Amino acid sequence: MKVNVKFLASIREIAGAHEIQFELSSGNTVKDLLEFLESRFGMEFKEATGKPFEDENPRIRFLVNGRDIDFLQGPGTELKEGDVVVLIPPVGGG
Repeated sequence: MKVNVKFLASIREIAGAHEIQFELSSGNTVKDLLEFLESRFGMEFKEATGKPFEDENPRIRFLVNGRDIDFLQGPGTELKEGDVVVLIPPVGGG
C-alpha cells in the first residue's frame, strides 16, 4: 500500500523533501512507519525524533489524515492505502 509522509521543519531537512510516498505492507502501523523511516534516514533522523512513543515530551508528533494519533490508536494506529502521515516537531516561541 502507498502512504504519503509529510516532513516539517528540521525533519524535512533530514529527509531531503517535504513529502515522500512510501510503499508499506498492509497492516503496518504508525510505529512500523517510524521504524521504517529510522532505517531509511539513519542516525540523524533517529536522534531528531527521539523516542516519541516513550518520552513524556516527545520531539515529534504524528498526524494521520489530520488527526493526532493520540486520539486514534496511538502508535498502533493502522495505516491504510492513501493515508497522509505528517511528522511535526514541536514549535517554540514567545
